Amino acid sequence: MFPRLTLPGGITPRALARTILWTALVLPIAARAQERRAYEGVVSWKKKTIGTMILVEIDSNRAVSGWMRLGKLQPIEPGSVVEDGVEFRAAGNTYRIDERRGRIVYSGPDGEGDRLLMSLTRLSGSLRELVEETGPSRGQIAALEVNGRRRDLRYGAPALWKNQGQPFENFSRLEELLGKDLSLWVADADLRTGRIVAVEEPQGIDIPLKASKKPKDNQEKK
Repeated sequence: MFPRLTLPGGITPRALARTILWTALVLPIAARAQERRAYEGVVSWKKKTIGTMILVEIDSNRAVSGWMRLGKLQPIEPGSVVEDGVEFRAAGNTYRIDERRGRIVYSGPDGEGDRLLMSLTRLSGSLRELVEETGPSRGQIAALEVNGRRRDLRYGAPALWKNQGQPFENFSRLEELLGKDLSLWVADADLRTGRIVAVEEPQGIDIPLKASKKPKDNQEKK
C-alpha cells in the first residue's frame, strides 16, 4: 500500500478538495444574498401629501434597511420582509409595502393612509449615450444597452444609490458613467423606454458628491 499523502498542517488532498468545493458553492450564494428593491409613490409628510422614493436593501437574514425620501432622504430603521412585501419605520412613522396589491400602508405623527405604490424595474447594461430630445417632448435621454437592445430612458436628476453610505438625492453627472456597466431603477419601463428614478453606483467606484475640479494649466495660473 502507498503511504497516505498529507499536506502541511496535516490536511489530506481529499479534505482540501472538499474545502475548495464547499467554497465554490457557498461563497457565490452568500454574495447573492443581499437584495435591493425600489419603489415610487405618495405618502403623508407633515400632514401633506408628497411624492416619495424608497430604496430598500435586504440582507442574508432578511432584515430590511435603506432610505426613504420624506422632504429629504431619511434612513429606514431596521425592518423585516413580510408576506408580499416589507415593513419598516422611518422618521417616527410605520410603513408596510404590499407588492401584490401595489399599496403602501402607513401611520404615525405625519399622518396615515393606504395609497398606491409602484415597484421600480431594475435594468442592467452599458450606458452608451446621453442625448437631448427634440420636438414637443423635449428632455434628456440616456441610452442603455441591455442584452444587445437599446433602451431610451428619460432622466432629470435621479438619485445615486451609493454602495456605502447615504444616497445622493439628486445626481446630475451621468456623463461620468458613460461607457460603464451599471444598473438603473426605472419607472414606467417597457421594451423601449422608461424614466430613470435612481442610479446604482457601479462596483469599485466611489463617486464624490461634488465633481472634482479640473486642474488649471500654467497659462491660466499666470
